Amino acid sequence: MNFVKRGLLGITRKKGKSLILLAVIFILGNLISGAISIQQATENAENNIKERLGAKAMLEIDWEAYEELSEEEQYNFVPEELGVDVIEQVGALSYVKYYDYNLETYLGSDSLKSYQGEGMDEDFVHFGPSMDFRLRGINYAPVVDFEEQKAKLVDGRTFTQDEVNNGSAVTIISSKLAEMNNLHVGDTFALKNEFYYYDYENEEEELINSRDLVLEVIGIFESQVVKENIEEDFDGGYIDWMDIEYQNTLYVPNKIVSAENAFQFEQTLTVEPEFAEMYEEEGGSFDYYIPTFVLNTHEDIEAFSEEAIPLLPQLYTVISSGDHYHNISGPIESMSKLSNYVLIAAVFATILIIGLVVLLFLRDRKHELGIYLSLGERRGRVIGQILIEVLVTAFVGITLSLFSGNFLASQLSDTMLKVDDNSAYEDYDYYFQSGLTTDDAIDSYEVTLDANYVLIFYGVGMVTILISTLIPLVYIVRLNPKKILM
Repeated sequence: MNFVKRGLLGITRKKGKSLILLAVIFILGNLISGAISIQQATENAENNIKERLGAKAMLEIDWEAYEELSEEEQYNFVPEELGVDVIEQVGALSYVKYYDYNLETYLGSDSLKSYQGEGMDEDFVHFGPSMDFRLRGINYAPVVDFEEQKAKLVDGRTFTQDEVNNGSAVTIISSKLAEMNNLHVGDTFALKNEFYYYDYENEEEELINSRDLVLEVIGIFESQVVKENIEEDFDGGYIDWMDIEYQNTLYVPNKIVSAENAFQFEQTLTVEPEFAEMYEEEGGSFDYYIPTFVLNTHEDIEAFSEEAIPLLPQLYTVISSGDHYHNISGPIESMSKLSNYVLIAAVFATILIIGLVVLLFLRDRKHELGIYLSLGERRGRVIGQILIEVLVTAFVGITLSLFSGNFLASQLSDTMLKVDDNSAYEDYDYYFQSGLTTDDAIDSYEVTLDANYVLIFYGVGMVTILISTLIPLVYIVRLNPKKILM
């Protein structure tokens, strides 16, 4: 009789042993299935959150490293400014998709109304300059915020590189600011840059000098930030401070901001001789650039950091959007570690238990196996028969545990995530202001039954069963049919 047919008949002829083997495989299969389900869910959640966070990086002083310095070293430490040459060296790395470095300042206006939120009084006006308007200088003409879909251009155009290089007096403003002030593409408006000096002797603030900055509107944008941080105000309403600041942001070339900062410093030098003397000795600069690098993928973050850090001044480091993921993904990472431990334990347990079960069954069938061998059946075909019996039974057990293990993993992980979420630490994304929290990470976690999971589970399950079966099959190789039948 063909050994394949004998193997299939062996399953039905010994129903009791087949059912025992099926039950053991089903139980162990649930552990493997559940662990793989959780692994797939955590991996999908990680990829989803990292995609939403984007692949961004910034350069910042490593304050943790600073704290490790001695008191004397901290006292003598003077942070070196990030020059444009360093930023451009880092920007030239192969991992960078595009980058920008920005200057910022705040100006006011006698005529322009600032946006103060949806609940503001329509008759609200400022008396004198409000200093509510944030000028955000750019060097990357297409504007990184537009490229990364933080905002969308709804009218007009972005900058040309010539406008950026020449510091042309042009700007892109928000649609809410344009609507409030009846501004359109092609219109101009004036901002006021005032320098005040506080006289401590007379306890009075004196206006030393001021000048106007006239800008032409070349584009209008709308914010595309989905999630906003809102705080309750004193009247029980809600104020989204981040949105208010962003709606009052005016994109301009870096040279515009640099000129306005220079005006403020020049006025400071005229009223504070000591500061002027110190400033000249140290050869300082009033331009403090904030660099932002957008990488090709979030997988490039680690390699980018390794190559960028040696190019930076002392104690500078790379802050990436991936850092924020680790701050909000505590429950997800806990589930991932747990699933790894369970999977390793389940695989070892399966090899050990199935191996012992198969070995016991083989010992009970040694006379049957001895007869096959004495009749001239090759050992390889006898081993093949046993493999067919075990693997067919295992396939049925694994198939059953595929669904039940996935369901148990879903129920278990939901319960554990709720427990972890109660003590989760909510970290504010100060650098990139993504608005993503631990709740978002948990919401992106979902146990699913997809093709990738099925293939991995069957692969791990069947290979584990095969290994656990092959080990006791050494028993057949060592069988001596003459001794068995004597």
